[in-house]
Amino acid sequence: MTDINLFIEPDDLKLKINKNKYIKILDATFYLPDSGLNAEKEYNDKHIKGAVFFDINKIADPQNSLPHMIPSKEIFSEMMKNLGLNNDDEIIIYDNSPILSSARAWFLLRYFNHNKIFILKGGIKNWLKHNGMITSDLTVINKGNFTAQNEKKDLIKSLSNMIELSNKNDQLILDARSYNRYLGTAKEPRPGLPSGHIPNSKSLPSSDLINKDGILKNEEELKVIFNNNEISQDDSIIATCGSGVSACVISLALFTLGKFDVPIYDGSWTEWASSGQSIAEGNN
Repeated sequence: MTDINLFIEPDDLKLKINKNKYIKILDATFYLPDSGLNAEKEYNDKHIKGAVFFDINKIADPQNSLPHMIPSKEIFSEMMKNLGLNNDDEIIIYDNSPILSSARAWFLLRYFNHNKIFILKGGIKNWLKHNGMITSDLTVINKGNFTAQNEKKDLIKSLSNMIELSNKNDQLILDARSYNRYLGTAKEPRPGLPSGHIPNSKSLPSSDLINKDGILKNEEELKVIFNNNEISQDDSIIATCGSGVSACVISLALFTLGKFDVPIYDGSWTEWASSGQSIAEGNN
């Protein structure tokens, strides 16, 4: 079941904190550039005791101008060591996003073959509802020994992959952005980026997969959503979005239904739209 294998309840996390020294807690909150919100400031003001800030913008390939692209395993390893992570750690991820950036952090750790990962159900809001303790105290970090394993390279699609997939139109490309951004009727949050979508892609907003409390919908609800959108688990699926974050929610949702290792297009719309590729609008 989803809740047992992937998500952890706030009360269960309290028990783990008290009993298990081999856990690490990551605050992976992230906001879009036009949100006016500052995730790192929020972390500094209020976080679960012992949590470290998993900054999606910085845990990225420093040589790539695109936002938060997956780094090499050497760079990722060093970044995780600097956060105090060890290979034997059980990692708990939470956010205030809701769930979007926890899904991205989960995806990154799985990409580098770390599998002892839980997501705090409902993020910090649910933690507070269950009287979880928070602090503004600085977390003392002892450098860890985390060493990324060989990448699951099948989990990532490149621009050239996507051009071929779009032209062939024989696999299902799911776009996790809002429907209006997909249609091209809403501006992109990154200035100067054209609106629209990848030709032959299909809209599936990540917000449709999340309930009002910021919790991934349950398995039965997810099945209904996928069925209503004529999406089968037998389909070959690739998830895309604006910059590789909310696409991970689609991958996460399908993972909970037993369809593992759904890849994302890491460059997503930011790369596609800025590289001069053809752009579709409306329902085309």
